[in-house]
Amino acid sequence: MVGAFVGFVVMPLVVAGLARWAAARRRHALAVGRAVHFRCRLDGRRGRLLIDPRLDGPVFLHRSGKAVVLPRGGEALGATVSTVGRPPFEKVSLRYRTPQGRVVQLRLATHDARTLGAWLGEEAGPVSTPVRWPLLPTAPSWAVFALAAALFVGLATADFAVFGKHTDAEVVRVDRDEDDCTIAWDGGVEQAGVDCDAKDVRPGDRVPVVALPWPFLGEAVDTVTTPRVVAVLGGVPGLLGLAGALVLNPLLCARRVRRARRDGPEVLPQAVADGEAEEQDEEKWPALGDDLRYAGLAAAARHADRHRPGFRVTPPRRGPGRTSVSPWRWVPETVLGTGAWFPLVASCGAVFDDHFGLGRWRFLVFGTIGILSLARIGWVVTDRSTLCGPVLRAARPDAGKDAWQPMRYVRLCPEPGEMVLVLFRPEGGDVTAPQFLQPISRSRGTGRRTIGGPAPVGEALVRDTGAGPLICEIDGVRYLPSRRATEAAADPALTRAELRHLAESHLRPVGRT
Repeated sequence: MVGAFVGFVVMPLVVAGLARWAAARRRHALAVGRAVHFRCRLDGRRGRLLIDPRLDGPVFLHRSGKAVVLPRGGEALGATVSTVGRPPFEKVSLRYRTPQGRVVQLRLATHDARTLGAWLGEEAGPVSTPVRWPLLPTAPSWAVFALAAALFVGLATADFAVFGKHTDAEVVRVDRDEDDCTIAWDGGVEQAGVDCDAKDVRPGDRVPVVALPWPFLGEAVDTVTTPRVVAVLGGVPGLLGLAGALVLNPLLCARRVRRARRDGPEVLPQAVADGEAEEQDEEKWPALGDDLRYAGLAAAARHADRHRPGFRVTPPRRGPGRTSVSPWRWVPETVLGTGAWFPLVASCGAVFDDHFGLGRWRFLVFGTIGILSLARIGWVVTDRSTLCGPVLRAARPDAGKDAWQPMRYVRLCPEPGEMVLVLFRPEGGDVTAPQFLQPISRSRGTGRRTIGGPAPVGEALVRDTGAGPLICEIDGVRYLPSRRATEAAADPALTRAELRHLAESHLRPVGRT
């Protein structure tokens, strides 16, 4: 009961609170003039946006070392939720128009996008006189979490030391194999097991212990081994956090500033005319290759539908006018669909059954695995629960028809049971580049031992839920998404790699019949 409450209620709230708190720290650091280096993407290029008093203004530093000036005083045009790849973490694409009229796209975390959108839209103030001792850059989240963990261990230790009952307990039984002693205090009313030196302790001896306060009444710890363990558990994260916040992070920030100053940051080019912008948009995809445009992907999908081994794809059992998967089934599968359940169950079993002979070390090893698994589950539940409302509202039968847009699709199956709809504009012919990649939930097919899904190639009505996923209606059936859609233009290189993986998984030689 306690573990379920922690996993499904406490951990999601803690993770969401930490994310908001980290974003608030960066927002406050901007307000007081501290250096903040945002991890983001600029027009699909991965790097960091350096907002540092040692620079003349915000500079985007690409991972290759190329630096570009991003002037302030422009206008934030809007933000859309988009993800690239498969992480379940929400990202926002912020469109920003510079004072020179150039429109760029920044992709970063949700709360950071709000902060940067407002900060970039402000006019740059006068440059103040630099102080003799500049403020330290804002500490990274991992260093703050390490310090928080050390503080938590310290507070728990102080609570046990101050409010616990220090007494001499009588040794009742000694387990020499486990180095464990059963002790009794308060006249034998209270008994508990503690670590002890089995070689020097005998039944009947008296050892100093600390009887723990509420909520651990009836438990006790020794005063020799436990302080050493607590010192390691609290001291190591504390030293790592201090080293990261006071030494490592300032050195890394200074190194990024030197790289940005090395050759001088470049200035973004001026805005282009509408016709030239359309030509540039058409030229953004030549690296995809003809095999990864509509014609090549459609051929791969038809080939796989005829020859690829495995389960066949047939229309779903739920007919026109309904969703491919029952909403009552889709919600728990989406919210709880993570692979962290297996390590959680395995770690719980290993804690209760010492199959590997680790003794008390199993609590540290498998307890850590279990806590990380719970954190992963809580993060996924917190992230995906925000998708349920918008998706279910968009998939209702009475949803407005005005919001649906016609598009062409190609259905690809990277793995048995997994389906991805690659969406294209209705016009453009066989050389059209993809616009979105939308994974859809698995459903039951009309045939025996088949998977429910659409035809390999066809037309669909697509509706944007506003939260990331897209609803695709094909032949009257609305296919519910399994996760957020990938916007192809957000990161052409990564999208190209994912499309090539999908296409090559279909182009297999015909097996023996």
